Amino acid sequence: HMSAIMKAYEKVRLAPSSSEVVVVSGYSGAGKSALVHQARKPVSELGGNFLCGKFDHFRQMEPLSVIIVAFTEFCNMIATKDAEKLRLTRTAIQEKLGSEIAYLANIIPSLCRIVPIPKTETIKESGIGAQNRFKYIFQLFVRAIATSEQPLALFLDDLQWADPLSLDLIESLVTDAESKSLFFMGSYRDNEVNETHPLTAMLHRIDSNNHVNLTKINVGNLTREITNELISDAIQTPPQLTQSLSIAVHRKTSGNVLFILQFLSSICEEEFLFFSSELKQWQWNTEMIESKKIADNAIELMLRKILQLPRHAQCALKLMACLGHYCEEFILSSMSGQSEIGDFECTDIFASLKIAAMEGLVDQMGSNYKFGHDQIQLAAYSLIPENERGNWHLWIGCRVWENKSASPDKALFIVVSQLNKGASRMTDTLQMIQLAGLNLQAAEKSISLGAFVPAEFYLKKGIGLLGQKPWADHYDLYLKLYSSCAEVELCIGNFKEMDVMLDKVFSNATCLDDKIDVYFTLVSALHSQGKMNQSLEVGLAVLSQLGESFPTYSDLKSIIVVEFVKTKQLIKEKTDDDFLTMNALADSHKIAAMRMMLLLAHHSFVTSREIFFLIILRMVQTTINHGICDESAFALASLGSMMGNTFGDYDGAHRFGQISLRLLERTNSKNAISRVHTVVFIFIHPWIAHYRTCLKPLKIAYNEGYRSGNTITAVIAATNIYTISLLCGEELGVMDKMLRKYFQRMVEQKQELYWKYCIPFWQAVAYLMGEPNDPGQLSEEAMDEEQLLKEALENNRVRAAVLIYHIRSWLAYIFGNYEKAAKMTEEKQSITLLPNPHYLTCNYLFIDGLVSFEMVRKTGETKWKTIAQNSLEEIEKHALNPPINSEHKLFLLQAESAYIAGDIEIAQRKYDDAIRSADKNGFVQDQALANERAGHFYSNRSNASLASRYYGQAHSIYLKWGAKRKADHIIQSHR
Repeated sequence: HMSAIMKAYEKVRLAPSSSEVVVVSGYSGAGKSALVHQARKPVSELGGNFLCGKFDHFRQMEPLSVIIVAFTEFCNMIATKDAEKLRLTRTAIQEKLGSEIAYLANIIPSLCRIVPIPKTETIKESGIGAQNRFKYIFQLFVRAIATSEQPLALFLDDLQWADPLSLDLIESLVTDAESKSLFFMGSYRDNEVNETHPLTAMLHRIDSNNHVNLTKINVGNLTREITNELISDAIQTPPQLTQSLSIAVHRKTSGNVLFILQFLSSICEEEFLFFSSELKQWQWNTEMIESKKIADNAIELMLRKILQLPRHAQCALKLMACLGHYCEEFILSSMSGQSEIGDFECTDIFASLKIAAMEGLVDQMGSNYKFGHDQIQLAAYSLIPENERGNWHLWIGCRVWENKSASPDKALFIVVSQLNKGASRMTDTLQMIQLAGLNLQAAEKSISLGAFVPAEFYLKKGIGLLGQKPWADHYDLYLKLYSSCAEVELCIGNFKEMDVMLDKVFSNATCLDDKIDVYFTLVSALHSQGKMNQSLEVGLAVLSQLGESFPTYSDLKSIIVVEFVKTKQLIKEKTDDDFLTMNALADSHKIAAMRMMLLLAHHSFVTSREIFFLIILRMVQTTINHGICDESAFALASLGSMMGNTFGDYDGAHRFGQISLRLLERTNSKNAISRVHTVVFIFIHPWIAHYRTCLKPLKIAYNEGYRSGNTITAVIAATNIYTISLLCGEELGVMDKMLRKYFQRMVEQKQELYWKYCIPFWQAVAYLMGEPNDPGQLSEEAMDEEQLLKEALENNRVRAAVLIYHIRSWLAYIFGNYEKAAKMTEEKQSITLLPNPHYLTCNYLFIDGLVSFEMVRKTGETKWKTIAQNSLEEIEKHALNPPINSEHKLFLLQAESAYIAGDIEIAQRKYDDAIRSADKNGFVQDQALANERAGHFYSNRSNASLASRYYGQAHSIYLKWGAKRKADHIIQSHR
């Protein structure tokens, strides 16, 4: 087993290409933890950092407690290493995390020991966004500290008790394709984990991930032979001499390691096993050992051992057992010197625990203590009668809260846990109300981390403590508990429970201000359940109550024109500096309205473009009339997009795109960066500058989206990054790596719609490079393209369907399968196109035009003439803004048009213009295509010399692009 662990570590250390995960399963006491801990020394000797933590049944509702312990150990360890290692680690963390160090330091305070904590604005994020943000920032942290020079070995014990957020984090860390030097080890009790356990589902997902190598080790009870080896080592006696002892011990313990060790300790105490000073060797009484009445399990053995301790040491162990597997110094300090619990006094808990440590029952780590094994903790806890346990927990909770100043955040969860267990012993109503408030605090802290299951637990505990007391008596507490619980149930997906919480708030809240938060929850929940129209109806009704009424009758297009004219009149009176120096929005109802309009804008962008336009126009009007807020920059950017893409005002579009970017600097809203950058550099900037100049800002949008928890915006940015890169002629090998990276990230984030959108691009790249065999039937392990198309059509995913038809048409055309290209073009033409970014629209028109001109040449059919002429006219418009992106496309279509019309000189000139323009502006794939089309032209005119020259240039350029299959196709087709 140890060799399997070290083999996996060696892969991480020597050739990091994928994550290595080892999971060890077995019964309690089988030696799982001891096995993995044997790896600590060799891992450290080979330059790695070994971190460990242990989940605790008693602290399951304390989110991330074990993760925090493990990485606190890392920070403390690095802080004491030599100056150079500390400097390298500090630099790596600063480069990866930047200002997010401050966020992480709130979770792992010891981080301040190795890196200075910057002062930065706190990003306010809740719900799924908070969880996404936390996981991404932690991924960045692990990428920084897990390096090929210093791999990170992370061992987490007792995974069967891990809280849901910790399991999510573990999965995100080990499946992170950009983290190459993480070695994760976990252990769990397989008899406590069934097929429905969250750990089982997580391990299945990890096992199916191509980026992860999963090694499973099962540790069972020891055989008689191994037991003999263990005992031989323990008493330093040759194994051939220990056979009789081993047989007796194995019969009594069934080979359970913990049971064996405790049984050996027990027979030593009873002198059935002893060292003979006279014979200078160990002796044993096999007959007495065989006749010894054995405990049913290791707990009974340890109970006997605990009961032999002094009374005050027993009490100390029972107190510690109430807290779980381990106990921090500040908690022990808060209980030391206290008295009058039960029928004993505990005046010096540290001195008492030292006695237990001498007996091997607890391990001392500085001033902290942990039990030697879970079974010891359970044994100590079992000594407290069940009917008295509530009093013990209540006493501990009160003491720790009184002394919370040493570590208030840590104390909060411990106190709430203890007081909740002792709540049945509370008789003071005020104390119960205070505990309800503490549960609310614990829930809010959990929500900030995205730990929704613990948050739900705390909130329902708080609600239960209030019982049937009137809302009026504790209005604010009731409101916060129920409102927060509704949001948490939404995040978990418990919509029925959410409805119960919402009804309570709507029935008891006394004003609109107190209902606003739950209205946001309701609107989001309806959208999440696919009830788009209801979501919009509720949101618009709320806006009406906030003073922002929207028309709901049919002629929305006319209203949009009226509202656009009104908005243009307002902005006409404002200079750029006027926008940047506006007062901050102060009206709370207008602030809430802007937040709701932003939410509805995201929801309506696909489902109702008219409503989207009206919302954006109203957001701009509200900004001008009432002041700037965090949502204003997005509104102005979207106005710019509307001006350019809908009304053809590209100067106005550019102006408001730039104002929105400058406004980001003024508001310093990190939440808005990704949203604004995606709008400006997907829908505005391509009309102004080269497509390639959009890539760097979109990468900022991608990174900031993840950093702020805005995953959807991040994946939208990623989708457009790889789309633009491909259209700009990025080398196909680079494209392949890029698509793999983004695909993996989208799968990790469970963004199914977007990773499916990625597949057609990836398959096209693979085909051009020479991987699959049929361009029309491309397959990636994730999903067959035919299935993707069927799914897109069935679910009315118009953009996805159009994209697949377009890519099929493009590949069929450049490989000379014109009938298939025509069929795909016709299928695409039958779908009503939604507005697309400039670069996609141009490319759609370009390929449609090329296919149609070819079909006019072959068939002369009017329908193809119509499509060809429309494509040419539309490309002429696009080539004006700016020519750098579309000029070469226009020239090539004009060449094909002239060729059909018999204007030979014009055709010759336009082919060469297309080639020069594509070359000059870096569109390598279109340069190759223009050369190939010129080759066809001259070949059909029987000019073999010129045809050969153009084909040769096309071949060279396709190879430069990385399209080996297409380069080979030219040679095969035009020998």
